[in-house]
Parts: sequence; C-alpha cells; structure tokens
Amino acid sequence: MNGSQHLIDVRIAKLWLDDEDIIRIDFKDTEHHQIADAREIVAAHNEISKGAKKAVLADIRDVTTGANREARRYYVSPEASEYKLAMAMLVRSPLQRMLGNVFFFINHPPYPSRLFGDPDQAKQWLKEFQS
Repeated sequence: MNGSQHLIDVRIAKLWLDDEDIIRIDFKDTEHHQIADAREIVAAHNEISKGAKKAVLADIRDVTTGANREARRYYVSPEASEYKLAMAMLVRSPLQRMLGNVFFFINHPPYPSRLFGDPDQAKQWLKEFQS
C-alpha cells in the first residue's frame, strides 16, 4: 500500500487511492459477501473518490466465497457505478477468471471492465481511461 493517503478497512476489503490515482480494493477471504458488504465497499469507494470518477483495481485473488446475487447486482447499479471510470479485477485461478467472466456477461457493468492476472498489466489498461 505504498503512498496510501487514506486507507479504509471494512469487513471484506481494504480500499485506498494509490499514487497513480487508482482506487485499490483488496478483498479479503471471507465466509460470505452480501448486500451490506457491497454497500460498505461502495460507500468507502465513494468517500475515497471525493465525487470524481476513478479507475478501480479490485484484487479478488484471495477470495474463495464471492458476492451473492444481490451484492453482484448492486455493484453494477447506477448508485454503485457513479464514480467508477473503469474496473480491472485481478484473479489468480482459472475458476476465478471463469466466474469473473460470468459476472461481466450476466451483469453488464456500465463501465469498462476486464480481468487480469498481472497487476502491472491491469494498471496499464486502467491508465488508458484516465485523463
């Protein structure tokens, strides 16, 4: 978390704005991920963004139990998407990649979204959306 200016630690993740003006969300391995958790993540994201759209790098590599249906739907809602410029998700395994692709296919995020295995490639892609 180099250069973290304002770290927010919620039940299922840690969030901060990195030195490259990208909001980082590092998800923890948790037993469940429900709508209350999703709302907490979005509130923290919106606090960090300070009313400006930001690129997001979400690291789900340590996640074994993903978000439930209600939480997944909330993540792509207008309320939750308001300050997202684009989102890159870091995955570790073929199973996580498959589940991420299913999420994108079913939920159609209203912002550019892509899965990556390499953090540097994810950041390079996100920088294409920053002005």
